[in-house]
Amino acid sequence: MRSNRIKQYVTLRESLREERANLEARLAEINHALGSGAPVLAPTAVGAPTRVRRARRVKNKLSLKAAIRQVTNSKPLKKDEILAAIRQLGYRFATQKPMATLSTVLYSKGQFKNEKGRFSPAA
Repeated sequence: MRSNRIKQYVTLRESLREERANLEARLAEINHALGSGAPVLAPTAVGAPTRVRRARRVKNKLSLKAAIRQVTNSKPLKKDEILAAIRQLGYRFATQKPMATLSTVLYSKGQFKNEKGRFSPAA
């Protein structure tokens, strides 16, 4: 009985691979006919890890902590004011949620004072 299941699995797997190859060939024909420059991806082995390209890291002159200190030295600011001031300094965030990153630094113990939602350097 177990041998029968294995044979079924192998047969089904091979038929799926064959169908995938046919679909990829047909897609290549369609792309060629439409004249689109979209490359057809080469088939990958089943279970083979795909390589994900990461974006280059953003390089800033100041660290986020130093930039926050610089903008809050003169007077305490709210989080949205700090974010705007940091961006005016030219600081670039690599994340899509810069407020979350800013909050992480602001609420780290002993770094900044929070007085009614306005932040300033601790010491």
